[in-house]
Amino acid sequence: MAMVEMVFVLPVLLLILFAIAEFGLMFNRWLTLSNAAREGARVGVLFRDPCDVPTVKKEAEDAVKKYAASVNLTLTSSNITVTGMCDTVTRNFKVDVTYPFALQIPFFANTTIPLNYSSTMRNE
Repeated sequence: MAMVEMVFVLPVLLLILFAIAEFGLMFNRWLTLSNAAREGARVGVLFRDPCDVPTVKKEAEDAVKKYAASVNLTLTSSNITVTGMCDTVTRNFKVDVTYPFALQIPFFANTTIPLNYSSTMRNE
């Protein structure tokens, strides 16, 4: 009788175990995205005279990629959106980062969850 019960309960327990592990990994990736976006925004608002839009955008994207690469998270320029370079009107510099997180849980192997983070800092 115990063996029959174990056959029914074991798959559910394993699914819960894998789900907990995947959630921890997904949360780690999201924290990395948040810190990478914040680092890109910080680099983007540094004072430059004269301000060159393509240079500021490239420096911010490079800062995001460098921070993400330090924890083995690969981002491309298509994952990063930078707005507000050299803006003297609203003075807001914004970095948006997205990352498609692929689940490795049995029965959900082809599922991806888009992780997003945005950081806005004021140009001084």
